[in-house]
Amino acid sequence: MWWEALLASFGLMFVAELGDKTQIIILTLAARYGFKSVFAGAACAFAVLNALAVSVGVLVYELVPETAIKYTVSAIFIAFGILALLPREEKTEEEEDGRLKGRHGPLITAFLLVGLMELGGKTQLSRVAITARYSQPVFVFIGGTLALWATSLIGALVGTWLGKSIPQVWIRRASGVIFIAFGIINLFW
Repeated sequence: MWWEALLASFGLMFVAELGDKTQIIILTLAARYGFKSVFAGAACAFAVLNALAVSVGVLVYELVPETAIKYTVSAIFIAFGILALLPREEKTEEEEDGRLKGRHGPLITAFLLVGLMELGGKTQLSRVAITARYSQPVFVFIGGTLALWATSLIGALVGTWLGKSIPQVWIRRASGVIFIAFGIINLFW
């Protein structure tokens, strides 16, 4: 039944992502950039990845070697971490509201980081399996997307609060360390 597929997808995705490294990255980005752009970028990335998972997910896994994804994701996280740790010059007009703006913008940054972190991940593979089990791709997509948006919303709200409570220099340093740690952990996980 359609509602079983929706509930199974929502429940599994919500529990799997709550406190996951992607939610921590969303929290970290929101602390630096603010809520709106980070949540929008993460939400778009999850919608695209969910569509991939329920439609052509199996083909993606067959065409892109898992090790290529793993090394690419690790390199990107380590690079973002190093960039975050580099000393900054004086604040520009873009930074006057207390939030740092990235070269590509927080929306694209969040979209790319979430997309790369989740591509081929356990939740995406789970959506492929749930779709195969229930043969209800639309409801698996809806349930999974709503769950991932909910966890992203929680992470972005907490991150925004932290961004207002903690000086940006410390958030930048902490996010740099977190990005590098995730990059290194991803190499061995």
